[in-house]
Amino acid sequence: MAGAVLTAGVLALTGAVGAPPTAAATETPGVDAAPTASAVPVGSREVFVGDWETGDFSQWQQCQAKNLNARCRTIGAGNQQMRIVEAPEAHQGRYAARFDIRPGDVPPFGGGERSEVQSSAAGALVREGDERWYQWSMKFPEDFPNPQGVWFIVLQWHSAKGSPPLAINIDRRGDVVIGGDGLKGEPRRTIGPVRRGQWVDYVLHVKFSRDSDTGFIEAWENGTQTVPRYNRAAMVDSSNYLKQGVYRDDGPATWVMQDGLRVTAP
Repeated sequence: MAGAVLTAGVLALTGAVGAPPTAAATETPGVDAAPTASAVPVGSREVFVGDWETGDFSQWQQCQAKNLNARCRTIGAGNQQMRIVEAPEAHQGRYAARFDIRPGDVPPFGGGERSEVQSSAAGALVREGDERWYQWSMKFPEDFPNPQGVWFIVLQWHSAKGSPPLAINIDRRGDVVIGGDGLKGEPRRTIGPVRRGQWVDYVLHVKFSRDSDTGFIEAWENGTQTVPRYNRAAMVDSSNYLKQGVYRDDGPATWVMQDGLRVTAP
C-alpha cells in the first residue's frame, strides 16, 4: 500500500492530543520483502518535511551535482542529475525525487560523485541532545549493482567539515547500513538489504550527542525493528545538517528514488 508509512505518520501527528504518533507498517510486494509488523512510534512534533509534494526541490536549500552547486529553488522540478517524478512512480502522495549518478558527476567544488540536496534549516539541523525520528522511503533499480567503492551514501548528517559522523550507506554486500566515517570506532548496524525494484519504508530514531554513552540509534524497515536501540555518538562538533540523495566515490551509472522524508521530535 504505497505511502502508508508517511501518511499514517502525518495523520497521527494531527490527531487526538495524547495519542502516540505512529508510522504504520507496510508490506512491499516481492519474494524478498520484509514482514509486516505493528506501527512504529515517532515524534509528536513535525519539525521538517522534505517529501517533494511541492512538485519541485524548494523544500531543500542547496542542490549539488555535476556542474551544479546552487540554491534548490533555482532548478525547479530538476535536471539531468536530479528530478521530480510523479505517480505512479512516486511512493506516497503525488511526487518523489529521482537522483541519477554517473561516472564523473562531480560538482564544481570537487570531492566525490554526487547528486544531493541539503538543508540546515530549523528542524533539519540538529544539536547536542536533540532527539529525532526520520521517516523516509527509497527505491533502487532492479539492476542496481553492489557498490565497489569506499562509500555510497544516501542520507547523511554532516558536520562543519570532514566526513559525516552519521550516514546511511550502501555497503559492498548491498546492505543498507548505519555508519558514518567522520567517527572512527563507532559500531555499524545493518537495517536490511537493498530490495531492488521495491519501495522500502524506513524509520531511524536518533539521540544526537558527541558522547557515545548518551547518544543512541534504533531503526525499522517496513515497520519491523531490524536495529534494536544501541549507544553511539553521532556528532563531532556543535551541529549536523541534513543531506539526501547519492554521494559516492565512483561506480557505474545508476539511480536512487527517495520519497516522503519527514522529521519529528518529542
